[in-house]
Amino acid sequence: MTWRGPVVLVLLLALGVGAGFGASWALGDGQTVDGVAAPIVAASPSLPVDPRPELFPDPDFPALEPGIELVDQRVGTGDFGLSLQVPAGWRFTTNSLTEWQWRPRDFTTFGYYMRVEQVISNRRSIAWTLDRRIDELTEDEQSVSIKSQSGGRLHYTYVTSNHLRHGFLAWLDLTGSDNAQVEIAVTGRAADVPGMSELVGRVAESMTLGRGEGPASPS
Repeated sequence: MTWRGPVVLVLLLALGVGAGFGASWALGDGQTVDGVAAPIVAASPSLPVDPRPELFPDPDFPALEPGIELVDQRVGTGDFGLSLQVPAGWRFTTNSLTEWQWRPRDFTTFGYYMRVEQVISNRRSIAWTLDRRIDELTEDEQSVSIKSQSGGRLHYTYVTSNHLRHGFLAWLDLTGSDNAQVEIAVTGRAADVPGMSELVGRVAESMTLGRGEGPASPS
């Protein structure tokens, strides 16, 4: 009868090992097989989101209205020049040999303005240029939101110095090459959106390439 004691002890030890293995298997989501602790993946992890900054009121002055008077202007030089229509009475500034800007004479900070730039040297399609600009805006600006994009045009919003800004961009192919050659940009407030959208379209329709005779101011 003395053999029963060791046999019972062996059985108890085997049952204990099995129970311990089962418990470790059931609770092992946070451990690897070698016993090293590992993080548990959340069921639906939340991505960090930058809070939208507090917005200040827009400056209070009359909105840019659709249908404002436009006048002819030429910018650039020779075959690399442009002929276009621009808002009558706006101040003209040359930013570089291939970039020009127009602002109302009573321009106020965070008001509206227009910019035109030759981008023909990039030799990129309008679709590529639009996609690349969205990437640049997302990288460079705060709280960017794409409102619409179609036919080489883009409407977006962003926040700068706690002011919500609306931007309209249009790219033109003036030679049938399928490459973007001219960029038109109009920026302003929410109240200016109807006028800005209409202005971009009218300026785009008036644009021709190769008739520039220097950065003459509009008459």
